[in-house]
Amino acid sequence: MSLPSLEGILARAGMPATDMTRAAREQAILEAMRLDMAPALELLHQKAHEADRNGGSAEILEDPNSPLGKQLTRICAGTILREIAEREVTHGKPLTFLNCCRVFIGTAPDDLALAQIESQAGPVAFADC
Repeated sequence: MSLPSLEGILARAGMPATDMTRAAREQAILEAMRLDMAPALELLHQKAHEADRNGGSAEILEDPNSPLGKQLTRICAGTILREIAEREVTHGKPLTFLNCCRVFIGTAPDDLALAQIESQAGPVAFADC
């Protein structure tokens, strides 16, 4: 499960999610992300600042089977989780997710097709990673 803390957070709100405002629902999701995926959020935040120092882009290459890699996958592959992370964690910098292990924070490569191939067929990573 992506956000095991979400159920308790919603229960504490004292109302069904359907009765909450969109902002309140997104705040609940962010709170659960902070509880359940703190290492990934911290890394994304650090990389956002690295992107500022590096001309607008930073990269993460992480084993998708590691605990951190699983968190990054859940954040980047889930549309609302990614949107919240971009707004609240990476200071508006977009997240680009390739293969199952590579994340760009900020400016993505100009040729995403080449970056995808390099992330799946080498030299960066491979399909069986």
